[in-house]
Amino acid sequence: MQRLLEAYSPTYATDQLQRAGLEGPHQFIRGLDASFDLLTYLEGLMQPLAETADFRSVVQQGDCETWVLMRRLAWDSEFFARGMARLDACVRPGIKRGPRADVEGEIAALRTALNEARGAGIDYVVSHVRPSDLPMLRILAANGFELVETRCYYHRPLRAAPLERYRTRLATADDAPSLARAARVMVNPFDRFHADISISEHDADRLMERWVDASINSGFADATVVPDELAPEAFCTAKYHREHWKGWGLRLAQPVLSAVARRHKGWYMKIISEMDEHLRTVGAEHSFLVTQITNNAVIRSWEKLGYQFGKGEHVFRKVLA
Repeated sequence: MQRLLEAYSPTYATDQLQRAGLEGPHQFIRGLDASFDLLTYLEGLMQPLAETADFRSVVQQGDCETWVLMRRLAWDSEFFARGMARLDACVRPGIKRGPRADVEGEIAALRTALNEARGAGIDYVVSHVRPSDLPMLRILAANGFELVETRCYYHRPLRAAPLERYRTRLATADDAPSLARAARVMVNPFDRFHADISISEHDADRLMERWVDASINSGFADATVVPDELAPEAFCTAKYHREHWKGWGLRLAQPVLSAVARRHKGWYMKIISEMDEHLRTVGAEHSFLVTQITNNAVIRSWEKLGYQFGKGEHVFRKVLA
């Protein structure tokens, strides 16, 4: 087994991954430049990594070559105090697999790569997979990965201001404690952290609090909208993604994390509507959101606001004993 970027240049690797059928994360949105979206994604997979974080490898088995793209997640590893990694792909370079492709070679290659990662201190691996990628689903299942979340993506154009407005404002540092409290109390048992029995409920709750604090105080989000009151206990964060607007040919933004405490019942749709209007006023022309397929109440709210289904995604994980 050899490091991928020791064997091949990033340019060659990017070309081979494109030929292998990988897709950009946002190409379900019409009007967006799918080629740019894919190239940006692949260049991200090929970015330089510290040696201790780089598990992108070439596994040779006779005449069969498999590329396993896996990387250590530094932030997650530090937060959970364990070795956590993400598996981004397991492919034959330049070869696009059909739904019934023989993947025995890839199954064995991933097993080899996981053993190497375990020896380097990794004990948890997560992987996001398109439901249409049946070969990758078989590869993960054969290697003992478990499903922890099924997600759905919704999107809509931001053409005009809403007919009804609600009193909201942008959050400040003083709001962080009340918003963290809302994120901790309003637990979604189906998000991948709360659904994963290998992660304690305490740590999953603590993660929600940290995300809220980082969104407001550390630039994790570009904006956080809250009801216009003291200690609001309801919020929605967003990323503008401005750095990609020109390449996408579409000014696409993303509401990311939200929670609404019980005393604000009925405010979820209001706060998403106001976040969409905030995004429109800063120049965005399209928005997309992600939730669990189990989250019926949220999906109904989105549909009332004009959001439409975009795509689905499975999240798997494996604990390396």
